[in-house]
Amino acid sequence: MVKKTGGALFSTLKIDPSSGTPLYRQLEVKIRQIILNGQLAAETRMPATRQLASDLGISRLTVKNVYEQLIAEGFLWAKQGSGTYVARIQNNDFHAQTFARKQGKVPLAQRLSARAAWIGRSKATTRLDRVRAFRPGIPALDLFPRRAWADAYSTVLRANNDDYLGYGPSSGLEDLKQAIVEHVLDHRGIECLSSQVTITSGAQQAFSLVALALLEPEDIVWMEDPGHIAIRDSMRLLGIDVRSVPIDAEGFCLDHAVRRYPQSRVMFTTPSHQHPLGVVMSLNRRLELLDYANQSGSWVVEDDYDSEFHYTERALPALQALDSDGRVLYVGSFSKSLFPALRLGYLICPPDLARSFAAAQTLLSQNVSLLQQKALANFMLDGSFNAHIRKMRLAYRQRRDRLIECLERYASDLFELAPCHAGMHLIAWLKAPQLSDSEVAECIWAVGIDCLPVSIFCDKERLRPGLLFGFACAAEIHIERNVIVLSEAIRDNLQV
Repeated sequence: MVKKTGGALFSTLKIDPSSGTPLYRQLEVKIRQIILNGQLAAETRMPATRQLASDLGISRLTVKNVYEQLIAEGFLWAKQGSGTYVARIQNNDFHAQTFARKQGKVPLAQRLSARAAWIGRSKATTRLDRVRAFRPGIPALDLFPRRAWADAYSTVLRANNDDYLGYGPSSGLEDLKQAIVEHVLDHRGIECLSSQVTITSGAQQAFSLVALALLEPEDIVWMEDPGHIAIRDSMRLLGIDVRSVPIDAEGFCLDHAVRRYPQSRVMFTTPSHQHPLGVVMSLNRRLELLDYANQSGSWVVEDDYDSEFHYTERALPALQALDSDGRVLYVGSFSKSLFPALRLGYLICPPDLARSFAAAQTLLSQNVSLLQQKALANFMLDGSFNAHIRKMRLAYRQRRDRLIECLERYASDLFELAPCHAGMHLIAWLKAPQLSDSEVAECIWAVGIDCLPVSIFCDKERLRPGLLFGFACAAEIHIERNVIVLSEAIRDNLQV
């Protein structure tokens, strides 16, 4: 007996004319999928091309072409004068039976490993795909010197050097490493050799190298709380025992960790501008941390993610610059100073670890594009990088001041602003303690503006609800309007 398709099934097929994917391709994929998952059993007669075209609001020719393609692939077959039918393909009956059980959906937990399920719960990838006003951690993309960068990049291509199209040295291109050596000496007081530098595809990969080269499962690490989500989650993913260390007025609360936790193998910290609270670690606390690391044999990983941007007084020297015992591994990135899509960062390690980190880089992901590395080296060595940093420091100060002014004018009933003397974001604590900062962030997102809730950075600590507003990526001319919109959205949609 011929089985006929029901209209309800095909009414669920949604074709999006505004999508960049051609209509015929969308329909092909959807029909192929419902055959494979058993929703269309073998020998089922397909709707007439005219009827399906009318139902979906597309041309009959499009449907006809799709049927012909699926016939050619073996998913459908046609009988002259009778119609088009679903073919009997391998495992077709199996797929149909599977679909019949619980509507054909295998629970996700049965299809994923425990590790994959755990990864899916991480907040580290929160809305990374879009760039909107007030997104923390995004630089002023509108002010990036595209022409100067294009010149630096095209110079590499015009050099006609085949070496730049290969894998390159495991630790990175020597020209870029030397440029980084000069940069960190000038800006952070760090004296090192180019052989101590390993080029990475951003800071996160540098942290992964630390885990790969220095840590074993069940090793104990101390990590700031609140702190960097991706570092914390990736360490736990690898079976590392993460112990959360609160932040006080001087930064990483070493005394709390020493009193409560077993000795750490590695301590992760952001001393120049704690992420996300913005605390600058005091000189005394830095010296205490180094002294403890030396006595205990621990390593310190210094994440100096946006150290170029201080707006009141000169930044304290990097922790690594104070280290005389070779206990500090310094991580830097160009994602904040230039743009995230560049995917370039670096790790500066003690000399006796350099070979291990270079080898670990090869095992983890091979090397970063030599074209990108050489272009960045050119950009730094000709002075374009320093010129850009100076320009951004002024622009970010102006954008910060404008955001503070507008928040105080239009949202003083909603927020209490934390001091902001460095970095690319400020914290606005919610005055209504009953509000969830995650709900407020979603409310703001719904009106086309971004921010991040403080709570997603917390592990054990429970802080008052607050929001991170990134001012670097917000054009000054639009800040006032965005603040008005977000403040009205909060008042209109939440119980304030």
